[in-house]
Order: sequence, then structure tokens, then C-alpha cells
Amino acid sequence: MSSIQLPKGAKIYLPEEAARKRFVEDRLLRVFTAWGYREIVTPSFEYFDVLSIGTDLELQEKMFKLIDRETGRLLALRADVTPQIARIVATRLRDAPRPLRLAYLTNVFRYDEPQVGRYREFYQAGVELVGLEKPEADAEMIAMTVEGLRALGLTRFQIDVGHAEFVRGLLDEIKAEASQTRELQHAIARKDTSAVARLVAEIAPTAHVADALLALPSLVGRDDALGRAARLARNARSERALENLTEVYRLVTVYGLAETVIVDLGEVRGFDYYSGLHFEAYVAGLGASIGAGGRYDGMLGRFGYECPATGFAFEIGRALLAMESQGLAVPQTGPDFFIIDSTPEKTAALSLSRRLRDLGASVARDVVTRGLDESLAYARGQRVRRALVIGAPGMASGQARIIELETGAERELSVAEILEAPQKIVHG
Repeated sequence: MSSIQLPKGAKIYLPEEAARKRFVEDRLLRVFTAWGYREIVTPSFEYFDVLSIGTDLELQEKMFKLIDRETGRLLALRADVTPQIARIVATRLRDAPRPLRLAYLTNVFRYDEPQVGRYREFYQAGVELVGLEKPEADAEMIAMTVEGLRALGLTRFQIDVGHAEFVRGLLDEIKAEASQTRELQHAIARKDTSAVARLVAEIAPTAHVADALLALPSLVGRDDALGRAARLARNARSERALENLTEVYRLVTVYGLAETVIVDLGEVRGFDYYSGLHFEAYVAGLGASIGAGGRYDGMLGRFGYECPATGFAFEIGRALLAMESQGLAVPQTGPDFFIIDSTPEKTAALSLSRRLRDLGASVARDVVTRGLDESLAYARGQRVRRALVIGAPGMASGQARIIELETGAERELSVAEILEAPQKIVHG
């Protein structure tokens, strides 16, 4: 059986799973379009050297690569959508009016160990807001993330917000080896207070910088965290970051979403990717973030076009797990009609199918020879709403029996009457 197994990190979505996935994607895209974002579709693969311009080295190493037979150049499956969109904006959309609001629903590929709700091919729904450097743009990302979570019916969630520049300002003030700085950054990310204390003692920065670094793991909260951070920031870079974060938090409060946001100035995950404010969305009961985003002002510059940008993305697999953990069922529907025609010529079945589909109804036909009870059982298994039975034993010629499969209620109409006014059974 090993010869027919899927490769590690691949996943099949069977019909009911696919319906749940599509439900999540549709709900999120509806939120994005309501905010004025327009969908963009990028290719699954591009030349590796082009993608690598906008992709950090660590992520480059996780790309799936292959050779283009025609040119001999190295290709790669996309591991991140944002660099693709950055390149498109810097080239094809360079002269388009700003700001650009772009949305996407797509799959990405990373050669990595599968994680919670994420495989080596996984699905994202996200947006990019290009051309706005103001705090309003970052607040819009957070507000849309909250609206997306609510559109999925999720509750008990939290948005953790940090600012890469606040930490960078502190690291600028220390004199240490690059390896020590990186180790300190990792310790801060883990909120490992003992490791942070050890490294600060080894590096021995000035007293006010030491105090700020030691405080980072605990600079978590709302207005109180911003106030404590203000007393610790003594360099221009950290001060500017704090001013920006404070204004974003004020705007989020105006949106009425302050209770969903936690400020975490010691959050440095994505430190090498984000240029400013960044955030992650967490849902109670799920041990991984369901979505993340932030500012990446330097990305377009790698493609020769300096322009501010911010964005975020939901991970669809994790969204599905979060909904499952909160007991949120996705409505599962099958065809509107299942036509069971026992007459030899099947004329009624074909005519009714066409007329009903013309009105937008979904119609499946039973083409298997079996008993009526078996056909009805099959239709219920396919979540069909109504059965149309023609030519069954005991039925008059030219009549159709309409059966509500959920309740079992029945009525009869002539086939001619249905063909004349099919809306009677579509909307009735």
C-alpha cells in the first residue's frame, strides 16, 4: 500500500472537508471585498532567482525547487505570496494610483515539518495594502483581522501586537557580537527571562538599556504596557516605534476593538521580516496563531521600487481547526434536486433537469437501476434537499412526486405543470 500513499505534508480535502474549506475562504474574501480589496492571482511557480529577491534566506531554503526543461533555469514553488505581489506592484502596477488594496486566496509550499493545521502545501487568505505608511493602514489590518475572525463565528480570540523597531532601537544601543545579539533576540522571543538576564549580564550595556532589555518579556498589556515602555525608551528609534504603536492602538480603540488587542513589546517573531508593527491572531483552544501580519516597508525596495506596504494572512487549515475547537459547524448542502425517473425514455428527467438548472437550481439525476427506497437513501446521503420521482410503481403517467428529504413530506404535480412554471418547486 505504500506505493499509493501521499507524500509527507500533503493533504486531500474530501467533499465535506472541501465544503468547510470553501466556506472559510468565501467568508474571508467577503470581508476583504467589503473593505475595498480586489483579488489578485499569482502563479504557483516562478524563477527561483526572481522569488529569492524578496524572500529571506531561511525561507529560500524551504522552497521546493525544480528545473525548467526549456531554459535550464531553476524554478521554485512559491513559499510566500507577499514577495510575488511586491514584484508585481513594482513592475506591472508601478504606475497604478495609490493606495493599492489587493486580496488573495491561494496555496503556498514550504519544505518544512508539518505543524498544527499546516502541511507542506497549505492555504492562505490575505490582503496587501500598498502605498500607505500612516498608522491608519496598520489599524485597518488589525480591524480586518478581527472582522474576519468574527465572520467565521469565532469567539475568545486575541490579537498580539508588537513593533520590531522598538526592539531594534534597544539592540542598536548595545555593543555585542552578532552571535550574542542573535541569541538575545531568541531569548526575548521565548520570553526566557533567565536567559535574557544572563545575556544582559554578559553584554553589560548601559544601565537604562539593561533595564529596558530585562523588562521586554513583561511589557505585555494595553495602555499600561505602552506607559511602561515610554519610560524605558531613550533612543529615537524606539521612541518613534512607540509613538506609532500608541497611535495604532488609539485607532483600534476608536474602531471599538481595544478589548481584542494585547500589546507585547517583547514580541520579536518575524523580526527579520517585518519593518515595523506586526501582529498575530490567537484563538482559545488552538496552540498556534490563526493569522499574522504587519508592515514590510523594505520589501518593494528589493525590486527597485521604494514604497510602504502592510498586510496580513489567515491560515485556512488553522481556521478550520479553530472553528472545530469552538464547536462551529459549517452548513453542509448537497444538490437542490435529485431526479429519479423510472420511465424507459427518461424524457421527463432530462427536460426537468434543464428547466430547473436554468433557474439556478443544482440538479443530480439517478442513473443507477435500483429500488426507490435505495435511491432515496442515496439522495439523503448526498444531502439532497428534494427528490423528484417519476414513473414509480403506483404513480399516474405524467405525474411527478416531490419529496422533502429532511421531513419526508410529499406532494404531486404534473410534469407539464412543473415544466411550465418550475419556480413553483424551486422557491416553494
